[in-house]
Amino acid sequence: MGKYRERRRKIKRNRNIAVGVLLLAALSAGGYLYSRAGSNRTQSVGETEKGTAADLRDKILSAARVGQTDLTGLTVMEAEETLNERYQWELIVSDGKDSVLLDNLIEPQLQAIIKQLDPPDQTQQYEIDYEALREPFISQAASLAERWNKSAVNSELESFNKTSGAFVYTKEQNGRVLDQEKLVEQLMEAVKSENYQAEIMAGFKETSPEMTQAQAKEQYEVVGTFTTTTTDNKNRNQNIRLAVDSLNGLILKPGEEFSFNNTTGNRTKEKGYQPAGAYRNGVLIEEPGGGVCQVSTTLYHAIIEVGFKTTERNAHSFAPSYVKKGQDAMVSFDGYAGPDLKFINTSGHTMAVRAALDGKSLKISLVGLPVLEGGVKVTIRSEKVRDLEPMEPVYEEDPSLPYGTEKVVDKGTTGGVYKSYRVYKKGDTVIKEEPLHNSTYKGKPAVINRNTTVPPAETESQTSPETQPQTTEVQENSEIGPGGGGSETTVPETDIPVVPAAE
Repeated sequence: MGKYRERRRKIKRNRNIAVGVLLLAALSAGGYLYSRAGSNRTQSVGETEKGTAADLRDKILSAARVGQTDLTGLTVMEAEETLNERYQWELIVSDGKDSVLLDNLIEPQLQAIIKQLDPPDQTQQYEIDYEALREPFISQAASLAERWNKSAVNSELESFNKTSGAFVYTKEQNGRVLDQEKLVEQLMEAVKSENYQAEIMAGFKETSPEMTQAQAKEQYEVVGTFTTTTTDNKNRNQNIRLAVDSLNGLILKPGEEFSFNNTTGNRTKEKGYQPAGAYRNGVLIEEPGGGVCQVSTTLYHAIIEVGFKTTERNAHSFAPSYVKKGQDAMVSFDGYAGPDLKFINTSGHTMAVRAALDGKSLKISLVGLPVLEGGVKVTIRSEKVRDLEPMEPVYEEDPSLPYGTEKVVDKGTTGGVYKSYRVYKKGDTVIKEEPLHNSTYKGKPAVINRNTTVPPAETESQTSPETQPQTTEVQENSEIGPGGGGSETTVPETDIPVVPAAE
């Protein structure tokens, strides 16, 4: 604050010196011109006005006063210097750390008074209109409030300690609000007492946060959770476990977008991911990361239960068995791009992801403050819209079969289009349903073994050339995946198919 005063004093001192020099120069020039005018009697109009103004500034004020400042006996020039010094403006407001020099609000009135000072013998009394300063002070107080007000900070979920298995919460912080009315009255009191170099300490009202640390620990809860069952495939479960480890304890800030691919990173063998069944371009292959889509699908259901809307979700090309058709979320990543699962934390508070694989039970939960109205639950409902055209069967030669016969080893499946809805319930009552997404799944062709080769010699005499192939047996595939059944799972479950057709 001392720096402000010193700076203002230097400015005023330099300005007065400059004004004095200019006035002396003007007076000298005026006197020179006037003396020359006595000999030749030729002066311009401008030169006459300058001389007159200089003469007036040298006149003595017989009785003049501005507020409490007596100017009697001073010349007009001396009166101006006195007023500029007496009403030197260094009004400062501080919050204890930050100091602000307020705009000079009295300067316009002061200059207007100086112009009115009249040398003749008459009493002159001028007053500063302090009430005219009230509105500008109110405006300046509002600006200071924007600068100094601090909102109270609620306690939030900050991190998850994987070692202790406990969440860590931030410490709440009180806020403050500038008492603008009090500040305006302090400023008005200072100027009315002509204390234009006052240092005003601003007053604040303390505000409390809505949620303390203790309250946060009580109010944060599981707001969405879902569980699926994995297979006995060790490699697949290893991949699931690595993805689970990447998710568990993840903290999402308000407004932050979650990306499954960015969270887990590229699923490579260097990171410990094992080869497991996955579809690529419709072909079943062994690829590191197979099984990870079950993690993204399980998380997807937890996201829906919270009440969030995903910003990206993709269906598998072939329907998986661990959830109902139309309710999966396929992901794939090559380190740069790929189908992803994304959503934004629109709750206004931090959230955490909890994920665990216990035996074959995969459970993923979201921990935060409730987003939905109390008692409201959200689930997914899916229905088939139509079947796709059946695929042509695939025939495979099997010389072990009797010549001319066929055997169906896989009946195949029919592809279909499914429409899913977001269902809001309160208790057993459906409040509303809204469209969620469409999913298109490819069918699988039936696989038929047959023998159309040259018949064995020992059976040649028993086989007529006109004998037509006969279907002798239909064999059901017995490999039923978790959560499904029938011929939909005749091929091992997949997790990384090609990007499905646009919905």
